Amino acid sequence: MKKSFLTLKIITFIVIFFLLTIPVAFMLKDDVNSYSRVLTHEFYSQDNIDILFCGASHVSHGIDSRISDKAFGKNTFSTGTPSQGINGTYAIIQQALKSYKISKIYLECDFAVACRAGAAPKKMGTADFIVSSFLRDSKIKTQFILENSSPSNILNAVLPIGKDKLITLSPKKFLNKCKSLLNGYYFEYKYSESDAGYAGKGCVLNYDAIEDGSFSNDESELPFYPVSEYWKSYIKRICDLCKENNVEVVFYAMPGSDFYLHEKGNYDDFYFAVKDFLAGLGYDYYDFNLCKPDYAFSDHHYSDDNHFNQAGVEQFSRVFCDFFTGQISKKDLFYDSYAEKIAAQNDRIYGLIYHFSDDKKSLLIEPVKNHVVSSRITYDVYALCGSEKITLAEKSSESKFTLPSGKTGKIRVVSYIDGIKQNDCIENFASF
Repeated sequence: MKKSFLTLKIITFIVIFFLLTIPVAFMLKDDVNSYSRVLTHEFYSQDNIDILFCGASHVSHGIDSRISDKAFGKNTFSTGTPSQGINGTYAIIQQALKSYKISKIYLECDFAVACRAGAAPKKMGTADFIVSSFLRDSKIKTQFILENSSPSNILNAVLPIGKDKLITLSPKKFLNKCKSLLNGYYFEYKYSESDAGYAGKGCVLNYDAIEDGSFSNDESELPFYPVSEYWKSYIKRICDLCKENNVEVVFYAMPGSDFYLHEKGNYDDFYFAVKDFLAGLGYDYYDFNLCKPDYAFSDHHYSDDNHFNQAGVEQFSRVFCDFFTGQISKKDLFYDSYAEKIAAQNDRIYGLIYHFSDDKKSLLIEPVKNHVVSSRITYDVYALCGSEKITLAEKSSESKFTLPSGKTGKIRVVSYIDGIKQNDCIENFASF
């Protein structure tokens, strides 16, 4: 009898504790201005969704539904959330098929997702909790949590409050949340930043633009990893799920800048790995990194080296829709490989990588380029320290430069091919 009473007390405590964490988590969640929250609200407000665009942030910065709705003559929707893994994409597709009569799914094959192995031990992170918040079917949500959590992490996954759940202890953010609830702004479901807006139905528009020829990085990107078996296993599950529901799946890849792709190595390693894998499952693969010049994208179409800005979203949406509605042929739009695309280009420097020495006394410039011979490249190098401009080199064929001692500021490098300006790039520096 005493044991049964103790068990009842423990269960009652757990239930009460769980219920109390719900309002606490709600009040402390930093989501007043969250496009994922707006996207989720909009998703469940549709009469029906005919075409679904799935993937991570490239999808939310990819298709403007105002263009795709008109082009396809159907209601389209993008479900790209930040850093969404293939596990999250599978769960969102499950939910979408449960909620609407979807006829077609366009699934974006971002290499950052496709080459990402599953977590070991399994542990849900912020990207997974954003997906979990999206899911409303209890069975789908439970499956998602159990598949992506080990026993040691299950409590954090189940409780409303916990690590990686956008919980903030900032008084300023808490007061802002309270204010938004009191004045009703929170329930207007708007997303707006000083440098970004929202086009509706999952599409984010960044207003910032990269100036042509200004791409640079102060550290090298990691090379392409092999496509993971984890990703492949979920792709097979997605294909099986869609076949069961008589839904067509189309696989494509959003274009990143040539600077970004060249930093990481040989893009064809990834392209052919995905193409061959999908062909083995009976599917075609359309990679927009292989676009021909008439449909290619410039630096100014990006807000960073791999996400489109407003102008890029608009242009890509039109190219994407024109291709998939048959107005542009595959032959006219795509090269057969990324190598073929690069070979057809004029000599180019896509951007510069700045390698600062460990002792902060020197700088090594590495041009990210296509087939241009390095001996044809020269540099102007300047140290910008407040109002002071220090010339370190002019039209130099060298690539290593001594930094001014004890200075802090920015390093500006202008690159040339045969004396013709190619890039104008700036990075921060601090020397000793």
